Amino acid sequence: MRDTPIVNRLAPLFATAVLAACSALPGSPPGSSPLATVAAASQSPTATATRTIAPPPTPSPSPIPLPSFAQLSAPSGTAVWALVAGTRLFRSTDRGDTWTERPLPTAVVNAEIAFISENEGWVTLAGPAATQCQQQSVAISRTADGGTTWPALAPTGIAPAQCKEALAFVDAQHGFLSAWDPNGPPVIYRSADGGRTWTVSRPLPDPPGFSTSGAGFTLRAGPVKGFGATLLVEAVGQTTSGQRRYILGSADGGATWTFRADAPDPESAVAFVTASRWVQISTPTDSMETIDGGASWHALATDYQQAAPIAPAITFGDAQVGYATVRGAIQRTTDGGAHWSRLRTPGTF
Repeated sequence: MRDTPIVNRLAPLFATAVLAACSALPGSPPGSSPLATVAAASQSPTATATRTIAPPPTPSPSPIPLPSFAQLSAPSGTAVWALVAGTRLFRSTDRGDTWTERPLPTAVVNAEIAFISENEGWVTLAGPAATQCQQQSVAISRTADGGTTWPALAPTGIAPAQCKEALAFVDAQHGFLSAWDPNGPPVIYRSADGGRTWTVSRPLPDPPGFSTSGAGFTLRAGPVKGFGATLLVEAVGQTTSGQRRYILGSADGGATWTFRADAPDPESAVAFVTASRWVQISTPTDSMETIDGGASWHALATDYQQAAPIAPAITFGDAQVGYATVRGAIQRTTDGGAHWSRLRTPGTF
């Protein structure tokens, strides 16, 4: 019974504290008694205490293990996009020093990206290819807000025949998509309305010394690069003496293509830096360049190095800034290919 006097002494203090606390309750109607509101709620047989439970945080995606693969799109000297492992998209506006992940359309299968700025770009979603690329469907989506939304375009004019690859856009309206199969010459589809409708080019001509004969002896065109009215594309073909690389050009918007030059290294992709300067970069002692549109080639002084025994894919955002990727690793040059530094591949850390 000793506790009874203590409780009685504390009762006034407790009531005072309750009144003070209730007077601070938010949302009380003017002139109403907070204590009365609380009391009424406690007397209601249906009243129950509720609390908001925050949803669990969305788990971060697991880091992508290297080696992997990355497709790069560099629309300018500062902006660069990376599609890593074919499933995760990243954007950098400071030449790859920092990256932010951006959304992709939900159904990402055999995706390729092409961007013309830090906000506007396209992605192709290719369907399964039939045997020997007899046919393949392709869907195209476009974003104008940095990947936040990807409205589907429902493109028309692209025939089901052949495999589709090497999506490229040179501005907001003009895009290109290569199509090939192992039994005939390739073509390049072109769009003049942002990817909604497409027109097929004439078949790419055989370069000197190359003969399209089927059974794998055909050309396969890469992404188109534009420099004003000049369009350039690399085409790779298998001959009886091994693989060859050729440069073709178009001066009529991609309707027809003509042979421009041979590439000296059959294993290294050609990167178009300007309309007349092209480079093939592999090792410091084997890299080559032309400054006259392929009329002549000479050794390129570069410190580019890599461990992988395969040629990198290289793209330039302007005449100075370019990127090389092989097996998911990324390097950058800011002086036209002379010096290179390694970047951290987004999504791998």
